[in-house]
Amino acid sequence: IEITVEPVKEPNLSAYLVATTIADQLARRIPHKRACNQALERVMGAGARGIKIALSGRIAGAEIARHEKFGVGTVPLSTIRENIDFAAVPSLTKSGYIGVKVWICKK
Repeated sequence: IEITVEPVKEPNLSAYLVATTIADQLARRIPHKRACNQALERVMGAGARGIKIALSGRIAGAEIARHEKFGVGTVPLSTIRENIDFAAVPSLTKSGYIGVKVWICKK
């Protein structure tokens, strides 16, 4: 068995790496809007056609859980012709888990 490790060519176009970055920032108590807007700018600057981020849970330590979405560009989820990368990562915060989902539509 031979295993070859290759670095990711563009980490800002990997949905898992973007979702993990956002989850880590939420765990360090960075405001969720800042974390998501920075991720949107990084991904679009890397050459993506579109990105969609969904957060769900006790965002900002709220009493009642809610669901927030952020997006830029186009992410057509109803077709299989597009190259869409998806990842879902949980983030453990002081008030509980926050689910982070990321869809990236590549060119």
